Amino acid sequence: MLSSGQALRHLSTATHNTKTICGPAVRLLLIQYGLEDRKIDGSGPKKNILKSDVLKIVENEKLQPKVFLAAPPKETHVEKKSIAKKSDIFGANNRSLRHHNDVPLSNIRATIAKRLTASKQQIPHEYQGVDVRIDDILELRRGLKSRGTAVSLNDFIIKAAALALKAVPNINVRWTPEGITRLGSVDVSVAVATPTGLITPIVENADILGVLAISNKVKELSGLAKESKLKPHQFQGGSFTISNLGMFGSVSNFTAIINPPQCAILTIGGTRTEVISNGGQLETQKLMGVNLCFDGRAISETDAKQFLLHFSESFADPDLLIAEPITPELDFDFSRLL
Repeated sequence: MLSSGQALRHLSTATHNTKTICGPAVRLLLIQYGLEDRKIDGSGPKKNILKSDVLKIVENEKLQPKVFLAAPPKETHVEKKSIAKKSDIFGANNRSLRHHNDVPLSNIRATIAKRLTASKQQIPHEYQGVDVRIDDILELRRGLKSRGTAVSLNDFIIKAAALALKAVPNINVRWTPEGITRLGSVDVSVAVATPTGLITPIVENADILGVLAISNKVKELSGLAKESKLKPHQFQGGSFTISNLGMFGSVSNFTAIINPPQCAILTIGGTRTEVISNGGQLETQKLMGVNLCFDGRAISETDAKQFLLHFSESFADPDLLIAEPITPELDFDFSRLL
């Protein structure tokens, strides 16, 4: 059938072709049945064609209405502008996309993306932070280094976190659909950046390892991680994660996403120096920003606070972090060590 637009266009043309007089409605009827060019004797007062005249011809000749194919719509100025704009943003006209490279996801990065998205969507994250004074730890490190033993601040952080987990076992847990599982060992996952993404090798039984043993283990696992040689049991599982961006010097404080089924992750920011008054004397102190990000379903705010308290106290008295002599040759007073 004719569309209204098509009928009007034909009506305009038929006005010149039809030699008899008729009204617009009759002329439209003539167009619909293809009679606009036929000589028809009208029965109207002025020999004009009436509707009845056209219908009589249609009935006698058993005519059917013409079927017109719709013509494609013309592009408007607005449509062209819109298309040009999209082409400029997404097409070859955009300088930044003409020279882009698509980087396929590695298996590790795809897994990380899936797990972190699920974690942020499903776990109610809560946060508590504290500034930890590290002057005594830094002094202890300098003393150990002068005796030939080099351990990093991160090694002490792992040990302090492990002892705090042992003291507050409600943090050393996993969340399962059946309930909360309290773990029997303290296995600390340490975030390590690799070319294919972030991975968290596990320092098992970190609470009973010495600082030097932790240091050696972290070096070994980090080397395997960067070469993509970690075995599944070396990075899957764990009871708690530490992410230390402060070691790079550009991050002062941050929070992180929990690595399920674990229920907490400790983030370590950079160090800063503050001036304080001590008995009327001005002195400086080194502070390190620390945040505990925990699963509010499994860990209470009180337990989180207790964990951070134990962690801070370990740094206030760093001798507590040395569970065994780091090297037998060190001339160091271990009489007060646990």
